[in-house]
Amino acid sequence: MRNIGIWLGRVFGFACALLFASQGIALAQGRVDIDKARASYLARNYTEAESRLRALVNPQTGAKELSLLSQARMYLSAVLLAQSQREAAVELFESMILADPQFEPDPLSFPGDVINTFFDVRGQLQEKIRQSAQNAARFEAERRARAEAVLRKEAMWLAKVKQMAGEETITVRHSRLLAWLPFGAGQFQNGDRLLGWTFLASEAVCMLGTGITVPMFLDARAHADDESRAGDLERKAQLYQDRAATVRAVNLSFAGALAALAITGVVQANLAYSPEVVERKKRPLPEIARLSPFVQPLATTDASRSGLTLSGAVIGLRGVAF
Repeated sequence: MRNIGIWLGRVFGFACALLFASQGIALAQGRVDIDKARASYLARNYTEAESRLRALVNPQTGAKELSLLSQARMYLSAVLLAQSQREAAVELFESMILADPQFEPDPLSFPGDVINTFFDVRGQLQEKIRQSAQNAARFEAERRARAEAVLRKEAMWLAKVKQMAGEETITVRHSRLLAWLPFGAGQFQNGDRLLGWTFLASEAVCMLGTGITVPMFLDARAHADDESRAGDLERKAQLYQDRAATVRAVNLSFAGALAALAITGVVQANLAYSPEVVERKKRPLPEIARLSPFVQPLATTDASRSGLTLSGAVIGLRGVAF
């Protein structure tokens, strides 16, 4: 397979070389034909000159290069003028000028009548040439605008595809039981983190206050009982009882606030409850695989097989660069 690929590459290169060579030969032959037609024109052999020139301007078999085609049309117009075919010559001048507006004839190669007719026709065609240039510019601008619009649409489509590919949609189902729990559990489930932290902190403070005041109350009651059993000589039992009453009031306040906050949080969580929520999470896109830059020399030599000889060489570089 590798040998077949090498042979196919060499045959393709040989065919390209033959194509370029044939184009060069055709160009040289066209110049020779124009020189022959010019010689016939100068010798006033208009029939032969017209025959050669019409073969050159033939769209199917004639000259392909614009400069040669313009020269052939110029000489053919001169032949037609010399044969008193002015309308045909003017028509040919018009087609030549419209096809090649930059063409300038050699004033030393043609009579004054031919040069003057050429410039008269070109002067009359200036407006048409200008309109043609404007139309070409407008068409080019429209083509670029359409191409830019297509590129913008493709860019928007690609951005949308990247956005869709970079997001993962997850449906999270909520629990009604969790909405009945205190300490902001329902708020966190509903996605309201600020309100959840508010209930959690407030209820935690109230719970902590309730827990701290219980041993303080018990301690004050114990000291009051001890003083009473000791005869309360210094009359401290009443002070401890008053302290116990104050601590009990604070404890009940903390407990009441805790109950109120818990009930409020549960009610709010149930009012804002949603059975399920759709969440979108970012996910990384795969990186584009890029080839590492490299440069390699490329060269082929002559090859022959079974009497078929391919001569030539290709020398250059191949590689990838970013």
